[in-house]
Parts: sequence; structure tokens; C-alpha cells
Amino acid sequence: MFRIHTLRQLTSVLILSVIVLAACGPAATPQVIVQTQVVSQVVTATPEPEATTAPKPSGKITVWCWKAAQDTIVNPGVVADFNAEYPDIQVEFVTYNPGDIYQKLPLALTAGTGAPDVSCVEDSHLAQFVDLGGLTDLSDRVQPYVDQMNSYKWIAGQKDGKYYSVPWDSGPVVTYYRRDVFKAAELPDDPDSVSAAVATWDKYLETCQTIKEKTGSNCFPNNKANNDGRLYEMALWQQGLGYYADNGDITVDSPENVATLQKLGEFWEADLVSDQQSWTDGWYADFSTLEKPVASFVEAAWMGVFYKTWIAPGTAGKWGVALMPAMKDGQVRAANDGGSGFVIPDQSQNKEAAWAFGEFVSMRKNSQNKMFAYGDFFPALETAYDDPLYIEPDSFFGGQVTRKVYVDVVKEIPTAHIYGPRYADMNKFVSTAIQKFATGEMSAEDALKEAADGIRSNQ
Repeated sequence: MFRIHTLRQLTSVLILSVIVLAACGPAATPQVIVQTQVVSQVVTATPEPEATTAPKPSGKITVWCWKAAQDTIVNPGVVADFNAEYPDIQVEFVTYNPGDIYQKLPLALTAGTGAPDVSCVEDSHLAQFVDLGGLTDLSDRVQPYVDQMNSYKWIAGQKDGKYYSVPWDSGPVVTYYRRDVFKAAELPDDPDSVSAAVATWDKYLETCQTIKEKTGSNCFPNNKANNDGRLYEMALWQQGLGYYADNGDITVDSPENVATLQKLGEFWEADLVSDQQSWTDGWYADFSTLEKPVASFVEAAWMGVFYKTWIAPGTAGKWGVALMPAMKDGQVRAANDGGSGFVIPDQSQNKEAAWAFGEFVSMRKNSQNKMFAYGDFFPALETAYDDPLYIEPDSFFGGQVTRKVYVDVVKEIPTAHIYGPRYADMNKFVSTAIQKFATGEMSAEDALKEAADGIRSNQ
């Protein structure tokens, strides 16, 4: 009873208070306005703006590439995929031989006109163009992808901590070998056994001597008078050596470089190699013939598609893939030869579209694996390696799972200072030195000393 009575009293007081306040005129007005304002703010609050997507680039871009690279991008449908995502970008390819690109591109970069929006460039020439200048700094754009690529692929495209290229393919080096030749020499022909038989250059020499004695086949082609230095460079790379040191000092005549050339010279001295010049009909015949072919060849992953398509298509099933030799037991058995990427000249009037193209081709797993399946251009993009493609058997190589071998090798490739800004100049001097040594004109030490002096005097 007390509580009900009290509640009634309170209610009466409150009602009376409201009446009094309502009669107070201006003094009560601000209270009403404030309450109205608060309610109004809640009801009419402006919504957050919706996120907007930047418009996709459009327009036309011109791409310079050599035919094999262009075919590898176009034929598996990568350009079609690109246009499905970027329907307003028109891609026009201009086909040049690599040598033509290496003449035309530096001229255009120097002149400030005439360059394409995008150009294919082999790693061996990349540092030259970076050093020349005139390329777009891609540092901010490639940063999210740096850890996803083979680490050594960034070296040639860097200068002063900035990145000027988009890596495409790597060149992990292996030993290709003819299973039929090893069988004829009564040697095991499975990949593991062959890898053991060529574990070092000394063991490789012994294996080649056995093959020559039992079959008459040479071990591999390595021309004397017109040697291009590629095998020598791969042997250096495997050891982490090169033509110059971290500080730029020339190392062409270092004791380690001299010892490497002398080791390769033992194959000439023992008459175990063919003297066919690289990329000639006789050289092709060394691989394709069914009668006394060469037993092996140390080269990069891209060589496989050459065998399959135009050098030795009639030898399917007769090849295998083993690891390359090391100079010493316990060293990594990995090196690089070749490889390529894309650059975007500063002259490009459509850099957004040019970058979209380079990123789509090189930094997308699907694009890289489509191109690899088509042309054996081994991806530098490591996130691509978890695809079932890499565990498929290859009938040309006797059912071997060769792509897994390339993956294992590429992860071990050491850093080597070979593809520097002056690579073309250095390779010319060193190739001449190799030729003089191979033909008996000079010792390895004297020939490389002459080459080193020539390089130093032209700096």
C-alpha cells in the first residue's frame, strides 16, 4: 500500500513538472531543440562512401620479342587470357631476332625515341640495358613478387637497389644423356645412376672414356676454334664464380677460373668430344643421329624442347635427364644458362598497360604454367611449382619426371657474376681465350690473363 501510494504521488509530481516546463516559454525551447537535433542526426546520418575500383588500363602496347618467345606467349592462349581480363588493351607483337633487339633497343634508349612499350630481353644482356639507362623503375610494382621469384633472377635487372625488369624464365642446367648410348656401353641408364656417374667432372671424364672405348661415341660437342664459352660459364656458375667480383674487380684470370678451364681441357686432350660448332647442322646431327650420337650434353632446361621439336624429334624415348657435374664432391650441382624477362622503356606512353602485360605473363601461376607446358621455358615464379604439371612423366625422356628435376636444380643455383653490364665484351675476350687454349696456341693461364688484361684496358 505504501509503495502504490508513493508511486501515485511521484507520478503526479512529474506530470505537474512537465506542465510547468511547457509553460516556461523561451527557457524550455533549447531543451526541445537539442532533443530534436539529436534525433535528427541519428536518422539522417550520411552513409560511408562505397569503395571504388580504379579503371583498368586500356589502349595499345607494342611488344618486341623473338619468335620462340612470342609463340610461347601467344600459342597456349596467354594473350587471349590477358585480353579476357583486360579487354581494352591491344597487344601488338613485333618479331625480331635476339641480335636485332640488342642492336635496336640500345639505340632507341639512347635516342629517347623508337622503343616499344615492352621488350623481351635475355638475362645475358639485361644488365647492359639497365646500366645504359632509359628503363622504367619498377621497384614499387615488383616488390610484392620479389620473394616469389628465383632470387638470382633479380641480380642482372637491379641497379642501386632499384628493379628494372620483370623476370620470366630461368635456365636451370642439367645433363641430358642418351639412354641408348649408355646401354650400349653397358652402363646403367637410369637417371640416378647416371647422376652418380657424372657427379664430378673427373667422374664424368672417366664415364666418357668408358663410353668412347665401348661404343666409339663422343661424350659431348665442344668446338675448339669457334668456342662460345657457354659450357665454361656454366662450370663457373656452378661454383659461384664469374668474370668479376662483388666489388667489380675482374676475376677472369683468377686461379679458380684457370683451374676450371684446365679441367674442361682434359676432355679435349683425351679426344672425348666432338668438334662440331654450336648451332650448325653437324652439331644438330650429333644429337639426332641413331648411329654414334654424342652420349650427353650439359645445358639448361630450355634445351629439352629443342630436342623434341626440331633438333632430334626422332629420338623420343632415348633421352634422360641427370644432374650436372660439380667441380668437387659436395658442391651444389646447379647452374644457370640463359633465361629472360621483360623491360618497360621510359619512353612508353602506356606504362600502366605495359605493366599489366608483364605482370600477367610473368607473375601469374596459370600463365607461367601454360607457357611452360607449351615451350619448356622454365618459370622463375616459384609459386608455380605446386601444379600437377611438375610431376607428369615425359615420354620423350623415357617417362622420367623431368620437371621435378628442374625444380630441384633451380632452388640450388648459386649467385655468380657472369651476366654483368659488360657481359658481351667479357664473353668475347674469354671466348677468344678458350679458343687459343683449345687449339694449343696458349696455356689456360696465359690465355685468361690476356683476356683479363684486355677487359681491364677497355673499362
